[in-house]
Amino acid sequence: MRVIGRSAEMSDFWSNIAASFTNEADVELRLVVPLLHALGYEPDDIAPKYPVTFREGRLGRKPEADFVCFSGPLRNRDASLVVVEVKAPGEALPDGKLQGESYAANLRAPLLLLTNGEELEIWQLKATQESERVFESPVESLTANRGTIEQLLSKTTVVDYCRTFQVKTILDASSDFGRYEKAELKRTARYAAAIDRTVDRVGSAERVETGRLLEECPSGCIVVAPSGYGKTMLSNRLFRQAIEKRWRDAKARLAFDIPITDLEETAVSIVAFMQRRLSAHQPGTSESALVDYLRVTGATILCDGFDKASFRFQRHLTTEMTNLLRDYPLTQIFVFSREAARPNVALPLFKLAPLTDDEKRELERNNLDDGSDHFSSIIGMMSPTLLELCENPLLLQLALDYWKREREFPNQLAPLFQSWLRNVLNTEGTDIVASIRRERALTLIADATFEAPITGERVLALMEEDGVPADVLNEFVACDAARVNGSTIEVQHEALADFLRAKKMVSGHEPELLAKISTLRMPSDSFFPVLLMAQLSSHQLQSALWKRLTEVGPDVYFDALRYRFDVSSELKQLDPVKLSGEYLTELLEGVEQPLQSFFPALRETVIEEITGEPGSDLAVMGNVYASSRELVYKLHARRPSAPSVEVKTPSFPGILRSVNLDLSHYRLDSARLVAVELLKKSVLDAVKSKAFKGGVALAQDRLLGRCRFLANEYDFPLASNMDLGAIEQLLLPHKNGRVSPSAFSHDERFCVQELLDDIAILRAGGVSELDPWWVRLGWDETTDVQLEDVTCRVLHEQYRRVQIIYTEVAKTTFPAIAKEMSFFAPLPVRWQLTVVRRAPPHGGSTIYYTWSPAETWQQAGADVTFGDRAPASFTNVDHLREDVERIRAALVSLGRSDAHLTRFHGFTQLSDFSGRHYTGYFDGATPAIHDVCDLLKRDLEWIFSSMPRHD
Repeated sequence: MRVIGRSAEMSDFWSNIAASFTNEADVELRLVVPLLHALGYEPDDIAPKYPVTFREGRLGRKPEADFVCFSGPLRNRDASLVVVEVKAPGEALPDGKLQGESYAANLRAPLLLLTNGEELEIWQLKATQESERVFESPVESLTANRGTIEQLLSKTTVVDYCRTFQVKTILDASSDFGRYEKAELKRTARYAAAIDRTVDRVGSAERVETGRLLEECPSGCIVVAPSGYGKTMLSNRLFRQAIEKRWRDAKARLAFDIPITDLEETAVSIVAFMQRRLSAHQPGTSESALVDYLRVTGATILCDGFDKASFRFQRHLTTEMTNLLRDYPLTQIFVFSREAARPNVALPLFKLAPLTDDEKRELERNNLDDGSDHFSSIIGMMSPTLLELCENPLLLQLALDYWKREREFPNQLAPLFQSWLRNVLNTEGTDIVASIRRERALTLIADATFEAPITGERVLALMEEDGVPADVLNEFVACDAARVNGSTIEVQHEALADFLRAKKMVSGHEPELLAKISTLRMPSDSFFPVLLMAQLSSHQLQSALWKRLTEVGPDVYFDALRYRFDVSSELKQLDPVKLSGEYLTELLEGVEQPLQSFFPALRETVIEEITGEPGSDLAVMGNVYASSRELVYKLHARRPSAPSVEVKTPSFPGILRSVNLDLSHYRLDSARLVAVELLKKSVLDAVKSKAFKGGVALAQDRLLGRCRFLANEYDFPLASNMDLGAIEQLLLPHKNGRVSPSAFSHDERFCVQELLDDIAILRAGGVSELDPWWVRLGWDETTDVQLEDVTCRVLHEQYRRVQIIYTEVAKTTFPAIAKEMSFFAPLPVRWQLTVVRRAPPHGGSTIYYTWSPAETWQQAGADVTFGDRAPASFTNVDHLREDVERIRAALVSLGRSDAHLTRFHGFTQLSDFSGRHYTGYFDGATPAIHDVCDLLKRDLEWIFSSMPRHD
């Protein structure tokens, strides 16, 4: 490895030029490097063996220039000044000229320096002509030509020359705040290799490359992600990109990196913090001068770690950011936080997406490519489960680190974190005592900071109580394992702290841990619950924890399923009857517990979907055959006093199910995976059959639709405007009857008693008859073309009813997960509909829709206009983005979440109110019911999307 640096000998290069050289490396070390330093290039300006993107060099050699000189710490084509190509003594320079010229052209460097230790040439590259040799001299005559060489090749001269090129405006742009920006680039140099990521605009299907955020978010944005997803890496990458952008365009904003924990500790305003960072490198920059700059030009401010600030400071900072954006409208602020603690500022919200396959490979190359020609991707060697886990950047990094050390991938989550911990603690492999001591002390800090950071004095007291020397704290800070923020201390990375907390917990005695699990704090936005499950090596302990996890939420429950510790070996030791009993018990609880926690209002419906018979309690019978890896079982309604689990061969009647564990990629401890897949299907089927609960609005439309269905399919003498009493008299003789799917005509399933229940709800709400509201509002069912004023009234009512019915269902049927349902948070809304009527022979009408939040439910509904084409926002991306930002700001101003903008923008067809679904089959339902079912289906599929499909 070559070390580039100044020395006393280099300071007098011109009077001490070496007379002869032995090889190429000797020419580089004793001639080229001293010459470049003598010409004014700093060590940070010089990049040895700089890679290029094509292969023009010698056979088998990685394409790289011997040296490239840059202006400052940015290493790219915009800052390149000189390419140096070195040959061994005796080699001809023309060969080096061709090679070096190709490198210089690729890097857009204007000058090429060639030498073999005997001759030295300087070539000027020209875009439209052949390169021109502007200087040549024997090396022994360099001193005599010092003035000419400095005039052609000194850093000052080349920078001035580059200013004549439009592509090199980066050099001019960096002159005003250059010292500050160069210092910041040097400080963040370890993030230079960070990759661009992908973010999802919350509430829409738009996916954005992070390299576009500076341009596409003129006021900034909020980026949320869990711990370990790369928020800090992304923040620093954007910071460096913002500096580079300003160096290309002097009118661009000046960039500031403001870690929120540092800001809180300094107890100054954002502007004052910026002024301090700037004046440290640009003395004389006052706060008033900075304020003037913000008014005229604005700034790009990157705030990482918002979630790590105290709650009080978060509230203060939210207000300060809001005022800053108002007072300095040219400023953009990028905030990085965990979702649960994000600021309530009117900025676009993005969620850092899981790694794409391309991003995984790019991170893999950054981690494993040693610069040789022998790199090959090993991600494809991961198991399917590990590959899926490594959508999380933290876990991919840990997996790759593990590979570098062990040359294989781990099959458990805990070893990844243990590997990371060893690196963080920075102990030699043979220093076992130091490793144990540091981990003990770091675990003390992690455990004590579960709720909030603690003071240094408290840390020292805890270490003293545990017998850990106080100097270990200094070791932590030195190796970046712990973070000091003023008087408080915490583990540097919250995910690592969660791992240590979980590891300490599972190290205790099993009876004590069983007693603790029922009262453990389970944060839904931390790694702790999942890491605890990943380290519980006992089937009994896992069974105790599952119920707690269903109380936290579906995301945590599904992640724990994905990362759970493999207890298959423990189960294999059981005799066949005991194994079947344990598996079936876990399968039964795997349905019961999430059903009771997430979907209690659908209990009886789900049980009937699963068993094919009515009931309120579940039971299971079946067998697990370890040798053939086969599961055969039947879930059925439990009879009074009957056992809930029976190990026996299942038989008819009922629904018999069989699963080949190997073919399905299930382990022997997979009972809950089998269960949750079954639960998902049953919940979605319940929505499809409209078996949810709600209020008067739901009862009105559902009863009307089912009456139409019975009249059409079963010839019931029911009319759309009948009195409820008359309907009740017709239905009572059939109250125990059921409508079941037909193989040839329909897919409806409901009990007649459900219609009688809806009648009771309507009577309690003061309703006495069916209300075909579209007819009441003037809709003419005998014609294909409606009057415009009728269409306006009907669409207003339809889109109002959709919101009301959806809200009734969310609050009544899904109260435990309503806040995670994407359409729930922004309600009520006012739709803007544009109706475009299609000419014959197609006929019909297309509705282009968008919406804005309404202040009150009285304003819910739709404004309808007619046109001959789609609105401008549907054909102009910029208009759409402006609309999205406007809606987000409006939601924030109303105190509602702007995380989801479901069905914000799109088109659909005008319904004919005939009772047919858009797929064509007749179910009698109103368009409002169809829309609600589609919204619920989409919401539930999103919630279940984090569920693992296999082991």
